[in-house]
Amino acid sequence: MKTSTLTLLALAFASTGLTSLPAAAQDDLQRGETVLERRRPEVEQLGVRAGSFLFLPRLETGATYDSNVYATRDNHQDDVIWTVRPRLDIKSDFSAHALGFSASADAGRYRENSGENYTDYALQATGRYDVNKSGALDGQLFHRRNHEGRGDINSSAGYSEPVTYRTSGGEAGYTQRFNRLRARLSGSAQYTEYDDVGLIGGGVARQGDRDRWEYATVGRVGYEFIDGYETFIQGTYSWTRHKDNRDFAGVDRDSDGYEVVAGLATDLTGLITGEVFAGYLVRNYKDSRLEDFGGLSFGGRLNWSVTQLTTVTATVSRQVRETSSSLGLGTASSYTRSLFALGVDHELLRTLVLNGRLQYRRDDFNGNSRNDDVYTASLGGTYQMNRYLFLTGGYTYEKRNSSLNSADYSDNLIYLRLGAQM
Repeated sequence: MKTSTLTLLALAFASTGLTSLPAAAQDDLQRGETVLERRRPEVEQLGVRAGSFLFLPRLETGATYDSNVYATRDNHQDDVIWTVRPRLDIKSDFSAHALGFSASADAGRYRENSGENYTDYALQATGRYDVNKSGALDGQLFHRRNHEGRGDINSSAGYSEPVTYRTSGGEAGYTQRFNRLRARLSGSAQYTEYDDVGLIGGGVARQGDRDRWEYATVGRVGYEFIDGYETFIQGTYSWTRHKDNRDFAGVDRDSDGYEVVAGLATDLTGLITGEVFAGYLVRNYKDSRLEDFGGLSFGGRLNWSVTQLTTVTATVSRQVRETSSSLGLGTASSYTRSLFALGVDHELLRTLVLNGRLQYRRDDFNGNSRNDDVYTASLGGTYQMNRYLFLTGGYTYEKRNSSLNSADYSDNLIYLRLGAQM
């Protein structure tokens, strides 16, 4: 099966040389634009217009080969997953203000391991109200259903199926510019609810103690000291409240925290765009048995247009994330995830964009000696056959080295999907 999928992918990409225009025929990139964002008028999605709104429907379907379905160290089981991904975006084109809606789903059906089947979906509404020429209110509401993959840090080998959960919430903010000074204040809230999951030997692993509200308020002030360069200070205060006062191990996991960072945002003639920042992050837990966190915070994303046909993207981040007593981690309060990624997008032909990505992440458990190193590498491409059909495929390799030996795994994914759009 692996050889067959690779052959199909190679044939699909090879066929592009017969029908595509040279990439050199491209228009110049616009300021701040990447190769992926570049307009391609002859093949871009037109959508369906209804008054002041544009409807953009899309559907992808195909297959993924997974060499290690259960993300185990030994005794790998491979399988083929048939996938369907519908999506609908609705965008306004008002002269002022904006409204947007999106609905998407991702369904996977395993050929042999049907217990791993999943159906995820996401609904979102966004809006912007222009108060004046330099100030605007914005907001969003969302609801999502997802599952935790077998390689997820919160997944247990004893579960008979993946854990599913739903997240609902929203965010509202206001941004105002005063000449070279820009200020923003926002607030957000979201509720996450987990479903219980069966155990391989019988019984149920309850997940209800993970249900929680997460709140945050963010303030940011930036000053453009030179055209294309803005320095900023940003502060975040956040708090988490679980539905139950204590989890099933009798631990109160409610917490409060703050983050203060300073950074630089740049738009250097469109050649390099993005921002980087660093500062200090604190997370304090209500239960004295849980270890608090205090340490370096950093993050950012930069896009570098190396040429008119190649964009390099670098991403870094550090976050403190929730974990659960039910995973046998004792009183680990959380884990700190540090991520570093480098991506390249190259427009080989007018209708063929290739991409590659390298990623490293480090997960350190706070209050527990476990730490994980996860390495990911991927290669892929998208071929736009015409305005209505496209083909996308690729390969991903992932490896986790953990201080908990049983958590080690390596996995190979090969996918090929055919897409249609209006």
